[in-house]
Parts: sequence; structure tokens; C-alpha cells
Amino acid sequence: MPNYRFYQIDVFTDRPLGGNPLAVFPEPEGLTVEQMQALAREMNLSETTFVLPSDAATRRIRFFTPVDEIPLAGHPTVGTWWLLAERGLLDLPPDGTHQVTQETGAGVLPVFIDLVGGDPTRVTMVQATPEYGRRAEDTARLASALGGGPDLIPSEPIPQVVSTALPQLMIPIVSLEALEALPSGGAGLELTSLLRELGTECAMLYATETRSQEATVHCRMFAPGLGVTEDPATGSAAGALGAYLVRHGAIDLEDGRARLVVEQGLEINRPSYINVEVAADPSGRATEVRVGGEAVTIIEGEVRL
Repeated sequence: MPNYRFYQIDVFTDRPLGGNPLAVFPEPEGLTVEQMQALAREMNLSETTFVLPSDAATRRIRFFTPVDEIPLAGHPTVGTWWLLAERGLLDLPPDGTHQVTQETGAGVLPVFIDLVGGDPTRVTMVQATPEYGRRAEDTARLASALGGGPDLIPSEPIPQVVSTALPQLMIPIVSLEALEALPSGGAGLELTSLLRELGTECAMLYATETRSQEATVHCRMFAPGLGVTEDPATGSAAGALGAYLVRHGAIDLEDGRARLVVEQGLEINRPSYINVEVAADPSGRATEVRVGGEAVTIIEGEVRL
């Protein structure tokens, strides 16, 4: 009977039971794709990752939600590489910032791991170059699908799908109070249907008012069509949001870079803080997106199949 060790990590937090939980199988050789999907469903977290050998990168990472495989995700990248460094599964010097690479469904991408005395202190992923998709011009319909009233979404900037590997709809909300009042998952099937018309499964909502003085934006992310009513921390959406804000001139650049801190998960008692850095050319076009943070390993277990 094969046994497979797994770990559960809370990501984008420095304390247990905060952030976004993730399950990682660091040595899943022998599992079929169907078994990986079944294990992700069994873990019942927003994502589960499986770490495999790669001829093109340091490791190949496969990302699964409870219902589907996706090409790339933010908090699973940070948490997976945090665990590999923490467990000594990477051949890295004990101090400094070190680059590794991950083979993903979005291509081979670099990841940076900060170590002190052999312990990780931060993991930062480089996301794919932002691509801009459809705009949600009918904001009244979108507001209804989110479970809010007709004045929920301001006139500018227009909500738009942005992808740094996974297409996600960026949605400004008029106030922090209005954002916090929305039901998790919005209006469910109504939201899922509208998102799919726009070519995405994910809605990243944000307000420029925040609870923490250190944060730049307050966010919530709904993906009911993926089985995720509300995500506590979404690194891929945070990176896409940074690119969206830069494109619309909604955040200042300093030396060609915008830096922001995303607070997320407060409404579901999983406070998370995501560091985002966007490099841009003089026209405001994003040329590189980095997303990073901390993590805490809280569970170690074994699956018997």
C-alpha cells in the first residue's frame, strides 16, 4: 500500500491559523493525474500542489483546486517553495537570496527564496507578463452578481480581466464598508455565469481603504465556479491587481516600480498580507510582476492509497 507524505502550510501569514491554507505533496511519484485530483478534493483546500522532477527547471509544480487543475497560483507557489526550503529538500546555501525555477502550466518561472541560517524568511514568485482581457462594461449587472446594489462599483476604472497566468476580473468597489458587506461568493451561480462570459472564474474585488496602516488595498476574491466561495489570500490575483492599478495610474511609481501590500481574508477570519511589486516602463506598461510573503507549516501527515 503506497504511502504519500503531505504537509499543510498557512501562506501569506507569519502565524498559524491565518493566511491561506495549502496542502503540499513533496514526493508524489507514482500518483496518477486522477489520484492527484482526488487528493485535492480530499484535502478540500483552495489548492493542493504536487512537486515533481523536471528537466527544464528546479522542480515541476502541478496545481489543483478541488475541482480542476490550474496552470499557476500564487499562494501555492509561495507555500510549496517555503516547505521545500524548510525541509532541506533544496541544495541552497543557508543565507542570502537564492533563485530557483519552477516548471508550471504557465511556463518556466523564477522564484526567489530568502534564507537566514537555513530557514526561509520570504518567498517571492515572478509571475507571467500581464495580459489584459475583456472589460465588464455592464457594472450594474456585475454589482447584482456580486450581491450588491447598483452603486457598488465606481465609474472608473472599468472592471477588467487581467492575467499573470490565470485570468481574473479586477473589480473596484466604492468603499471598504460596501466591500465588507458583500456575501461570500457573491450571488453564486449568477456570478459564475457572468464571470465565464468574460473568460474567467475569479473575481478580485478591492477597495483603497484598508484596515491596516501598512496595507495599500483591501481585497476579497470569489471563485464559486472553482469551488472556492471566498479565498483568504490570492497571490495570482494580487499580482494581476498590481498590474491593473499601474495601468490605470491608480498607484504611484518610484524608480519605475510600484509597491503595494494587499490585505485579504479578514472577513473570513484568515488575515493575510501579500507583498506585490510591479515594474513598469515609462508608458505605464507592466513589465514584471513579483508577489511574495511568509508561511507557516502547521500539519504533517501521510496518505495511504
